[in-house]
Amino acid sequence: MPDVTAIGRLAGNPEDLDKLDVYCATGSVRRAADLLHLHHSSVARRVEQLGTTLGIELTEPTGQMRARLALTAWRLLND
Repeated sequence: MPDVTAIGRLAGNPEDLDKLDVYCATGSVRRAADLLHLHHSSVARRVEQLGTTLGIELTEPTGQMRARLALTAWRLLND
């Protein structure tokens, strides 16, 4: 539940949630950047900041899965 709470803190910025969602779904900064129509360095920087905020290592597959599950749970709880 702490991961879901951390996602809730990001909810004020829907763009951050979208970036996190696309990054976790693709597992790639470059692919996420392509889908978001942004430069890969911008996405990489924001993903790093989001990981720090969430307390999750988003560059690791387990971290991506944790973030994706927390994001899904947060959305289910807030629909």
